Amino acid sequence: MNLRQLKYFVRVVEVRNLTRAAEALHVAQPALSQQMALLEESLGVSLLLRGPKGVFPTEEGLLLYRHAQTILRQVDSTRSLLLRAADQITGTVSIGLASSTARMLALPLMQRVKAELPAIVLEIVDVPSADLTKLVLQGRIDFSLSPDQQPLNGLIHEPLLKEELLLLTPPIWTLPSDKLRVVDIAHLPLILPSPPNTLRARVDHAFLTAGYSINLYAEASTAAILIPAVRQGAAATILPYSAAHNEISDGTIQANITEMRLERELAMCASNSLPFTPAVLRVMALCKDEIQRLILEGTWKACAWLAPSGT
Repeated sequence: MNLRQLKYFVRVVEVRNLTRAAEALHVAQPALSQQMALLEESLGVSLLLRGPKGVFPTEEGLLLYRHAQTILRQVDSTRSLLLRAADQITGTVSIGLASSTARMLALPLMQRVKAELPAIVLEIVDVPSADLTKLVLQGRIDFSLSPDQQPLNGLIHEPLLKEELLLLTPPIWTLPSDKLRVVDIAHLPLILPSPPNTLRARVDHAFLTAGYSINLYAEASTAAILIPAVRQGAAATILPYSAAHNEISDGTIQANITEMRLERELAMCASNSLPFTPAVLRVMALCKDEIQRLILEGTWKACAWLAPSGT
């Protein structure tokens, strides 16, 4: 087993097709197939299932895929560390974002990194918030902005901002007051984040404390499903402003303040067992600076910066 075989294997698993993987890797398909066979022989297990619809990893293949991603990322980090003496800031930096945060931050952060650190490739990993810390601790991403993450052993944890949770509704709905109570919301169909999710837990607790049941329309693990459902008039949801800032600005979604006064905290999280490359440190700093800029300019509303100024 060698690094080239691991790189080839990761690409095969990702595209699920030997021909397309060979094209992406710029190698001949027979050579790629031979390398996969040699990898399986060296490990003594079957890694790929080949069929008419493509190739798929076995259970052992999935395990190797996860470890190979971490190994290849650490190799890339080592290269970046060795280039520090030459003052070259280069490499790939992977940041994990909840889908709601990604809708506000992903594009401006990518543009900022490309403008100020053109030799760095930024990878945005948009996943349900419950998965972010696991990816950090596994070394599959360099750092995350995790909602409501509690301090953990092995985790560097820096709170950055608090966001107010708003009731997001179709604009044609008529609501009784400016600050809605649970009784005003209880009859509304709600599409909410799927458990386990700290935001969802807060909403459930608020309804339970007030003595009402949620009129649950559906559940989804990503804002990419929640927001279109509200925009189309199917249901309301409870999320921070960042999740629907474009729709709120263009009037296709209405943001409503509630008396529940629910909030969530975003923290920058990273593993304390892996060294930070210069590229990761620079992107972390740019990420914090970009969040502050969005807040100060009024683009990121209904939130408050928590970290000390200039950090």
